[in-house]
Amino acid sequence: MSRGNHGPAVAEQPAKVRVEWIDAARGLCVVAVVLFHVGLWHFLRFEHEASVAFTFWDMVATGLGSVRMPLLLAVSGILAASKVRNGFGNGRAWKYSLNNYYLYAVWLLLYALLSIVLAGSPRPQRVVSAGDFFLQLIAPDTPLWFIYALAVYVPLLALCRKLPSSVVLAALAALSIITAVLVDSTAGQWGKVPELAVFFAAGVYGKNIFLNIAGARRLRCLAVSLPAFVALMALPEIHPGLDQAVFIVQGLAAVIALVAVISAVTRYRPIAVAGSWIGRRTLGIYLLHTPIMDFLVLAFHGPLSPVGPAISKSLPIALIYPLALTAAVIAACVGVESLFRRCGLTFLFRRPGAMPGPVPTRARLLSRL
Repeated sequence: MSRGNHGPAVAEQPAKVRVEWIDAARGLCVVAVVLFHVGLWHFLRFEHEASVAFTFWDMVATGLGSVRMPLLLAVSGILAASKVRNGFGNGRAWKYSLNNYYLYAVWLLLYALLSIVLAGSPRPQRVVSAGDFFLQLIAPDTPLWFIYALAVYVPLLALCRKLPSSVVLAALAALSIITAVLVDSTAGQWGKVPELAVFFAAGVYGKNIFLNIAGARRLRCLAVSLPAFVALMALPEIHPGLDQAVFIVQGLAAVIALVAVISAVTRYRPIAVAGSWIGRRTLGIYLLHTPIMDFLVLAFHGPLSPVGPAISKSLPIALIYPLALTAAVIAACVGVESLFRRCGLTFLFRRPGAMPGPVPTRARLLSRL
């Protein structure tokens, strides 16, 4: 078919809008991941008396725990939907899986080497020995579990592509509940792979629904999903199985609400540009923020140890500090990735040979993560 000027002009505009809100959603997710880890690994571990600042950021951490990964997985599922739908015939599902597992293995090795260099770091979720490294090649226990999960989810759903979506979603919801009941939450990060697969599948099977929400149904969906999310957040914990069922519904409500909000605010060019800028760099930020946080945590247990109490005692500083540090960590991630790429270390962010030829800008944006 001829590629004249009129055809692409009609088709490109909707795709461009979709890329903007999707990139902005991914950008928001990666910022939330970094902010969550800044609190969990660093700020909330400061010695402190009960204060407004620490109470506030503890509540923020709890809220982020309910929304950051459901949204990131759902958006990743939207982007991978065509690979799942097309199956293994064109090799895209296998390539996607191989690319992500390659990144997982390479960065797991880097994390393991860093654990040797920073042996005194008290940060959890690390590679503690050679045996642990080989174990984690199949059972992740670092924040890299998300990259590992992407390598697993696409071929798994591609195998199930001829089954009704309702059956697959119900099975993954049941798997999530069973995992929550049977697996100790302290056993390792690998439990998140089966526990959160339902959100990735929701993005794959609900792609058109989410695109419609981002298009013309924002207000109606927000009016229903936001109160539902708030009401579910207020429910007390009763039983691991029931709590996980509530978490699934709560996470889906959060995804719907956030898609509605993000697609609305990205209609404004400054927000769209900023969101897309971060969204196109999610992979590097996600991979690099953990090593950078490792250095930070170790420094605050060493030469910078007097700084923690000083931050805790000042309410204005304690309120601003997590946000400022999150921005600094993200800036450091972007800078380090740029430096690595300039030094010829592109293989740290892309499997060699994964993109043999030039890729159109739109296709590159939609295929990243």
